[in-house]
Amino acid sequence: MTHLRILLTVAVCTAAFASCTSYKMTVPDGFRRYEDTRDFKMITADGVMLKAREVDNYPKADLPFWTDAMKRHMKERGYELKSEDCFKTKAGLPGCALEFMLPNGGEDWVLSECMFVVDDRIILLESAGPFERYAKVEKGLHEAYRTFVPDQ
Repeated sequence: MTHLRILLTVAVCTAAFASCTSYKMTVPDGFRRYEDTRDFKMITADGVMLKAREVDNYPKADLPFWTDAMKRHMKERGYELKSEDCFKTKAGLPGCALEFMLPNGGEDWVLSECMFVVDDRIILLESAGPFERYAKVEKGLHEAYRTFVPDQ
């Protein structure tokens, strides 16, 4: 498998998207959970979105590998790395939150990819919104990521 395919696996593969009803995480300040879906999905009043999805951990690798792959993939597509925050959740699960910036029309947007590698899957908590709106909830998102518990 080429390096490009490895990178695309993280960013593009949505076939493994799973219902996330058993994920647990403190709802970040300013967010509300969608009540009419089984998916793990939240939004702020001004439109900053947060959702979870899964991709296969293939080829099987650890969190540092996939963190590096994500950074390279996004850089190749014109995103600028804004910040990197690697941590352990309160339950001891290693995670890494990467925030990227990209101009969108007349404003900058932030795309956050928080990754957890759990056995044969990579769980991505993805959030996005215009920079000024995202900045208001950024601290709460990072605090909430540390409370994340995947389904067993």
